Amino acid sequence: MTYVDNIAASSIYDLNGHRTFTFAGTDTTSNALARTLYLLSSHPKVQSMLRDEIREARESGNGLGELDYDELNALPFLDAVCRETLR
Repeated sequence: MTYVDNIAASSIYDLNGHRTFTFAGTDTTSNALARTLYLLSSHPKVQSMLRDEIREARESGNGLGELDYDELNALPFLDAVCRETLR
């Protein structure tokens, strides 16, 4: 392997590493949450339907107004919104 080949191979390796860090750094929880809020604000009818589903679940839930993990998992429209946002 010549010096030029070694530099080229090293550059390709570095480029692939930088690409991984760049794209891995963009798929964050904060970006997913921001996208969810943006999409909900862009679709008021969907936002209203989701609000109604959550409000109804809180009123009929454990009486504390808070939803536990199982109660959140039982909300089909919330699940659909999350899946559609991540699609």
